[in-house]
Amino acid sequence: MKAYEYNPNRYYKDTHSGRFNKRIAFWGPTITQDEIGNEIETFGEIIQVWSMVKTTKGSEYPAAAQTNTVNIVRFVVRYSETMHDLFTTHKTKLEVRYKGVAYDIKSIINDDETNKTYTIIAEGRL
Repeated sequence: MKAYEYNPNRYYKDTHSGRFNKRIAFWGPTITQDEIGNEIETFGEIIQVWSMVKTTKGSEYPAAAQTNTVNIVRFVVRYSETMHDLFTTHKTKLEVRYKGVAYDIKSIINDDETNKTYTIIAEGRL
């Protein structure tokens, strides 16, 4: 019997891959070259991945005669060596962009230390 190779587009019932249906982008420090060949560190899109998006907390609190909204969201992405290297290198220098909103990453957790998924807790900026 032939062993199956991993296919990111195939449905896996054990990981509920159909729930990873939201496209998010990670933005962070990237190295680019200017017109004379110097390397410049800029802030840009690094990678786009599929994720589950879970709203964990939404609260409003008064501050100096205006209302500020706190939007904390949980993003769950699949584990991969690319994601592991990205999170190890940049940690909280990254931000997530989803539906035109930038989210500051507060924590990145390897779920149950099983190298299957990462949970990213992020706070939205308006």
